[in-house]
Amino acid sequence: MTAVELKELRLQLKISLLEVAAHSGLPEGYLAQVEKGAVRPSVSDLDRIEKTLRFIEMEKLRPDDSGAR
Repeated sequence: MTAVELKELRLQLKISLLEVAAHSGLPEGYLAQVEKGAVRPSVSDLDRIEKTLRFIEMEKLRPDDSGAR
């Protein structure tokens, strides 16, 4: 995925940059620069961001187990 596609996915999933930063370990400022096209991320960073977005997406889809018992 490209940086533009990752930003579109993040916005579609309603995930904040802060949340992506917290889960990915990448600085929020760096992620913002990636999305703006101000820096060119490595393939490894793009992969890390995509995996983070997919993980958060799956977490949001998981049923809430708080009242399961």
